Amino acid sequence: MKYFILLGSIVLFFNGLFAQKDSLRFQLHGLIDGYSVFGKSNTSGKIPYLVSSSNLNSFQINLNVMEFTLENSKWKYALSPAFGTYMQQNYAAEKKYKRWIYEAYIQRKFNKSSIAAGVFSSPYTQETPKSGDQLSYSRSLAPEYVPYYISGLKYQRTISSKLNLSLFAMNGWQKMNYEQFSLSFGSLLEFKKGNWKVNWSTYIGREKPVFAKEIQTRILNEWNIQYSQGNWTIQSCAFFGTQGISFSRNWWQVNTQLAYSATDRTRFYGRVEYFGDPNTVQLSTGKLASESIGVNYALSDVMNIGTEFRGFHSEKKAFEPYQFLFFQLKF
Repeated sequence: MKYFILLGSIVLFFNGLFAQKDSLRFQLHGLIDGYSVFGKSNTSGKIPYLVSSSNLNSFQINLNVMEFTLENSKWKYALSPAFGTYMQQNYAAEKKYKRWIYEAYIQRKFNKSSIAAGVFSSPYTQETPKSGDQLSYSRSLAPEYVPYYISGLKYQRTISSKLNLSLFAMNGWQKMNYEQFSLSFGSLLEFKKGNWKVNWSTYIGREKPVFAKEIQTRILNEWNIQYSQGNWTIQSCAFFGTQGISFSRNWWQVNTQLAYSATDRTRFYGRVEYFGDPNTVQLSTGKLASESIGVNYALSDVMNIGTEFRGFHSEKKAFEPYQFLFFQLKF
């Protein structure tokens, strides 16, 4: 990654030096996401099914990310350092000097396409780690069990005003360590028309799960859809994954979220979801259901506060309730 950063700095320096008519523009955006979750304590001190906003009975910063960009009509250089419990838990397998990298990439733009190299936030599901961009505060089970980030190459093509295609060549399911390189491929097809948004994403790669001795091919297909009308927004997401000998180990999930903006500042939302994993590839339990309801209130254009109640139901525990209190500061 340090080579991407060095190369990008050199390219952008000379590009700005010799192309003054298309000078680079600097921007800084960010998010501070703080939370407390109240629920029955356990040995891990966390909600067992989540990485995002999962530490119990204490105040925590889930994600503090700062997004630095330098951009002109041909080049874009992005660096997004971050910290918080999301980064600590999700990047634990990476080397220490890489655990702060939320995104870092160099992009070369053309007329209707672009190519980029580096580390990118996940293209899978409609949800991202940035809670301020989502309908619900806590993340659905769907984005918690796909790659949280990818490392490699990204090709993006605008097919029409309504259709956009992204292709990925990446290092495994979720990995920045190129000493253990495993070539994987992914795609994202985005359709937007009027009040509708429809996405289809895929993944195929070779993985060695902790429960298996051999490397296995893993395939994932994910679909999500959003419709907005007036004060209402509905989202739904489903995916199906498979791996193992003769693709005998399968898992799948489906969720639906509904949000209603009562005023310009107040939004109510709810969600139901179900995750099936009979071979416990992703979950420690074969079946998991969840429902949640919450409210988000905008104190200002940049500051939100709110609360959310969420319950889980599994084969091991009939009911696990949790309450989230949160704030979101965007800048």
